[in-house]
Amino acid sequence: MSDLGRDQALFGLPTTQLIPQASGEEGETMVVPLRSRPDLRLDKTNLLSRLVEIWGDIPVRLIQHLDPRKNVYGVIGLTDFTMWPLIRPGSIVQIDGTQRKILPVKWANEHERPIYFIELRDEYICSWCEIREGHLLAVPYPNSRCEIRRFPYPQEADIIGRVTGVAMRLAETHT
Repeated sequence: MSDLGRDQALFGLPTTQLIPQASGEEGETMVVPLRSRPDLRLDKTNLLSRLVEIWGDIPVRLIQHLDPRKNVYGVIGLTDFTMWPLIRPGSIVQIDGTQRKILPVKWANEHERPIYFIELRDEYICSWCEIREGHLLAVPYPNSRCEIRRFPYPQEADIIGRVTGVAMRLAETHT
């Protein structure tokens, strides 16, 4: 996560910015516990607030932009390719918990189609969604080669909210 810090600090800026090299207070990091369950697995998609076993250096600038009072944050599991390449594994997503209903909205392209963060009984998923005949359909991005998943709704699936922001790495760094 600390590798994503510089990119994530861009959230909230109105225009494209070049972030200068860290120096002084702007480059400060702090060690933070991110709450979790003992059975946490980083390869699975999860809520950021549930991550506890991870202590790491998090840039202070990133934390200043996170507002858990207004939003929920999720982490896409390292083996979760459901929305790849639109949302890559390891990405952090911002979730608007007030948008918990899947509305029959007309969208012109895949970038306008709403993406939702869903809690199942034993895991989380992040995908496009449809409600049909009492079932929630979790629709993956076509290039991901993942299958559409179907769950009795609301018995086996809860909508955490709509994904409204994404912080993700676009290329691997070579050090």
